[in-house]
Amino acid sequence: MVSVLVLGAAGYLLVNAFWRPEPPPMPGNTIDIAADMGGFNRKVVRVRAGEPVTVRLTSLDNSHHTDGGGKHQWAVDELGVDIIAPPMGSKYKTFTPTKPGTYTFYCDICCGGRANPTMSGKLIVVG
Repeated sequence: MVSVLVLGAAGYLLVNAFWRPEPPPMPGNTIDIAADMGGFNRKVVRVRAGEPVTVRLTSLDNSHHTDGGGKHQWAVDELGVDIIAPPMGSKYKTFTPTKPGTYTFYCDICCGGRANPTMSGKLIVVG
């Protein structure tokens, strides 16, 4: 009986450690981006100039991470966008890019910051 309880508890902990539910859907043009110590799950994001877009950033790391405390950032300096997701949580921001171009997004909180190629990507705004 004890072994069944131990195996059940271990299974429960493993599922919670490795399976994360998708964030609930949001209305409008929403782009979901996840980040962990390995980088962003999307390296290229395409949007249209003049159309509002919401970027929802989810940190997959917990607060026990020594580098950044589990927080992650999605920032684009030229567009004034700076989103910081809490450990194991999400934050979002809606913005309207007005000028076509290719912009760099990055996380500068942990993991080597902008110098780490896994912690940056391209936001492509098309006309």
